[in-house]
Amino acid sequence: METVLCSVPVEIPGTQMRRKRSEGPLPILPKIAITHLNNWAEKNGFPTCKFYDVDMLYPSDEEIEKYFKENKADVVGLSAVVSTSYMQVRRLAQIIKKANKNALIVCGGYLTAAANTVLRKTEVDVCVVGDGEVAWVGILNFMKEHLEKGKNKIDIDKLLEVKGIAVIDDDKKLRFSGYGKRLSDCEMAFPSLDYLKTGLQGDDKAIENYFRPVDRTEMHIMDDRAFDKDRKPMTFNIFLTKGCVAKCTFCQRGAKGYSVYDLKKFEIYLKDLRDNHNVGFIFVADENFGSNKKHAFAVADIMDKYNMLWSIMGVRCGSLSKEDLRYFQKKGLSSASFGIESGSQTMLDIMEKKYTTQDIKDSLFSCIDLDLFVHTTGFMLGMPGESMKTARESGKLMGEIAARFGVPVSYIFAHNDMSYAIPLVGTPLYEYGKQLGLIGQTVDEEEKYLELVSNVGSYKRYYINFNGAPISEVLFWDMLAWLEATRTYEKLMKGKKVNEKWKKRFLRKLEVQGRNPHIYDKQKEVRSMGGSQTTVDRTANQYKITNFLKQHVVFNKKIAKLPRFLVDPFVRYSLYLEFLIQKYFIKEAHNNIHASINAKSKPEIRIKNEEIDPSKTTQKDRSLRTIVAKRMMKLNRSDEDRTLSMLTGGP
Repeated sequence: METVLCSVPVEIPGTQMRRKRSEGPLPILPKIAITHLNNWAEKNGFPTCKFYDVDMLYPSDEEIEKYFKENKADVVGLSAVVSTSYMQVRRLAQIIKKANKNALIVCGGYLTAAANTVLRKTEVDVCVVGDGEVAWVGILNFMKEHLEKGKNKIDIDKLLEVKGIAVIDDDKKLRFSGYGKRLSDCEMAFPSLDYLKTGLQGDDKAIENYFRPVDRTEMHIMDDRAFDKDRKPMTFNIFLTKGCVAKCTFCQRGAKGYSVYDLKKFEIYLKDLRDNHNVGFIFVADENFGSNKKHAFAVADIMDKYNMLWSIMGVRCGSLSKEDLRYFQKKGLSSASFGIESGSQTMLDIMEKKYTTQDIKDSLFSCIDLDLFVHTTGFMLGMPGESMKTARESGKLMGEIAARFGVPVSYIFAHNDMSYAIPLVGTPLYEYGKQLGLIGQTVDEEEKYLELVSNVGSYKRYYINFNGAPISEVLFWDMLAWLEATRTYEKLMKGKKVNEKWKKRFLRKLEVQGRNPHIYDKQKEVRSMGGSQTTVDRTANQYKITNFLKQHVVFNKKIAKLPRFLVDPFVRYSLYLEFLIQKYFIKEAHNNIHASINAKSKPEIRIKNEEIDPSKTTQKDRSLRTIVAKRMMKLNRSDEDRTLSMLTGGP
């Protein structure tokens, strides 16, 4: 039996890559899901799965068809890690079936929360929902038996004995076998670079994309130890834990639990990276490092043993104390990124963060006090419940952070876009949109939505307004936050001097950003809607107003002293004027805020104050998950509706 595993890009089919895989400030993440699937298949007696790294190679339709004609596979696995890859899954499945109509196409990853649409609107035969390793081996066992018996027709009932899969049965009904098992900690494996190389079809140079020289990164260089002469120069991404201890309402959560990787395997892997791949810097790519304290401290000791400078890419506020951070710093920790999300307790409760704004301050300020760089760009706007009051509260926290650094707000926040919430399938935010009729109820309508959010980023230009706020308010949230940040900073820094050491480091960071042509262009022409997929016509310069506001208004300390009732309306309606010009005179492709905002700007869909009033509700009541559940109880749902909710709600 022949099997092939494929990585899936997120770019819209037929478009060029926004940037080459060799570009960007971070190394490409190793295909951890695919290597896990192959490792578990091998452990269960199956031959090595062939690997076709479509994401890295970005081949044409003709090249993909040629590959699958030459590599006839009985089972093809598509790893749709993110739910914004629907159009690529549809494209790949169609090409694979054209080349080999008998192949069983299996799709896994977060996209399968929309299994009903994927199975009905693409050539995918089976969706794996949740952790995929055990289900993948179950499917291989089924297909092995099926092929040995020489049957032409798939026995759906037999196939559904495999836990964790969704299929469309002979009666055209969606059936889900329930969530399956996940691997134990000791079975999780680090990605083999030799195996990853097999997916490159002879383009061995592409393996270098999994590494980056440290002088092209922005995080490690904030630590003066990065310039030690005896340190090896390359950076690499690594996962040391899997899962999360929380279930934020904007986050996809396809599996339960929190797992840690085997430390003995980690030490062997790290030594190989140092000795054979010139690695001296590690990005710990976990979404929730440090929730297992014993494991985290052991990791720090191993990092120190191999002289690594390492950065935590995801850690939960409140998980690590100041003493924990001090210990990690001594063991080579150079920076940390916390999931801040908002400076408003109201929004944190709606997001179900289960920590307070004080927890955020404690975590961030501990790092700053230790002279440890902390990423401060983890703010997000636009969840249901967002208002000018909550955006202003986020801005106030930004100003407090800048004052703690002792560095003007513009050095820290001006060169990054504020994130706006994306309603990803498989989240309470997505379910909220469906309940309000903002996402269509039919398969055709959901497919249109999946097309709309294909290849989007968390930028304002891609925002779909589930909040119900008027467009002028939506456009103003980020600028309002920056205005408030500048006001707060100037107030707190009165009579104090700028911290020259941190200022120098932030200038160093901006210098590194400037070496990236994409970031450089973005700094030259700051875009109100975030990073654009299409080339911007600079002669039209549709973002002149935004550029002016960012360069001369929102970070201006003199303007920060003016009354809000003068400054805020001016900024708000200047942005609205720019929006109208863009909408009616400068047509932009793939701009969701233009395509959808008018239909969604409905005050009646906004969350009511009484639903989130702390004096009348509990923290659990204020979670969007609870709000969605209460509204769902009022709906008359069919059996299929309940199955769909199982898929989108997670285990």
